Amino acid sequence: MKRFAFLPLILLLILLSSCSSIGEMVASGSEVPMWYPDGRQVSGAVCFVARGSGTSSGASRDNACNELLARVSDYLGYNVIGQYYRQLSQNSSIAELGLEIDSTFASRAQDGTHYYYIMAYADENIIAPLRSQERLVIVEMEGEIDRLKDSALENYMANNDVEAVNDMLRAVRIAAQYNITSESRSAGELIARAQHWLSNIELRLSRQRPESGQVTVRAVRSRGLLSPSIASAPVNASFTIRTHDNSLDTFTVPFVTDVDGRFVFDSHYPLMTSRGTVVFSLDIGDEIDAVAEVTGEDFVAPLRALADDIRVSFDYSITREPSSGPPLVIMDEFDESGTQLDSTWARDAFTSYFEAEGISTDVASTGDDNFNSALVSLLSDYSDYEWIIWSAVGLSDVAVQPDDYTVYVAEGYTILLNTRTMEIVNIDEITRSVSWGNDRDSALQSLFSMYGSSVAANMISYF
Repeated sequence: MKRFAFLPLILLLILLSSCSSIGEMVASGSEVPMWYPDGRQVSGAVCFVARGSGTSSGASRDNACNELLARVSDYLGYNVIGQYYRQLSQNSSIAELGLEIDSTFASRAQDGTHYYYIMAYADENIIAPLRSQERLVIVEMEGEIDRLKDSALENYMANNDVEAVNDMLRAVRIAAQYNITSESRSAGELIARAQHWLSNIELRLSRQRPESGQVTVRAVRSRGLLSPSIASAPVNASFTIRTHDNSLDTFTVPFVTDVDGRFVFDSHYPLMTSRGTVVFSLDIGDEIDAVAEVTGEDFVAPLRALADDIRVSFDYSITREPSSGPPLVIMDEFDESGTQLDSTWARDAFTSYFEAEGISTDVASTGDDNFNSALVSLLSDYSDYEWIIWSAVGLSDVAVQPDDYTVYVAEGYTILLNTRTMEIVNIDEITRSVSWGNDRDSALQSLFSMYGSSVAANMISYF
């Protein structure tokens, strides 16, 4: 009886040696081999892993072979299932591809379903040159997506959140353009990550000084009181300006946050109105537009809505230093021959611009087109004024076009004089305006008015 005592042990050893996958199954603690689904990387070889299921062991093996060939087809860029199915199922190899099955594993679930797993290797030197050009392009683009994802993560870890979002959007554009759907590289998965990061970006204000139009803007990753600052964040500052023709318009100035996630906004913009609101907004519109060109607007609409909501407003009312009285404005007009005109269009436009900003003025005329010769009379006749704005504007040669269509050009210069300190505070050396038309008076009115508003816009920051 002793000779049969070892029989169960011998059978077990034979069973284990005939199927190494059983050991792998036991190690994994499940009815799945340890190499599924990621396979094992071997230098110089391409690994393919597949699983098939069916109502019998044969059906599950056939389906696994089909699935393996589907993976090979995806790698090559063209369908080889019909071409190599018989060779693979009969020989467990495909000579033309340098492919051999390395490991298999079969299991059966409690519901009776059979599963069959295959891991195969192909010689990289044989199979890689067989890939289609289209597939090689896709592989290259997948590599670029992976590079952008790595760059995005590095930027995010360095608190450069906006550039991280931009990296992901560049990856989204590639994925959409080349219809890449492989795991973790699809446009939907990538834009979801961009949206998550973008949703945590916030702009905050501090050190607000409405009376001087100064404020500190900070970009942060919103996490309550311990929100980390975001460096190199592009932010637009939009505010109202009074244009050279005395109308109101919106002007935008780009900023970028420093290493501490901050920048300081100052009202050092000559055309900026003395009262108004500055809107600070995150500037990633170009990257979103680039994605929309490929995907369509509906795809990026949720992301764009998130970006549009990242803004904050700063109300200001600049208090200017009071002077001893209103400035004196002297702005005489001359025709192309140098003769002074009776019109005061330039001066009227200038004073109207100042009045719109709450600054009163007085006016006078010297009839002189040269500041040096006018200076003596300015200091003697108008010494009661602390500030004198002196300007002379004249017509250049008139250009007559066909059909009596005439182009008019006016040029002049302006001096801002402080009579208390005897200092020329500002010289606006050349201001030029252009108008055209068939009616001379209407054209000149437009011409000189534009000149006056332009000079006022350049001078108002001193008052």
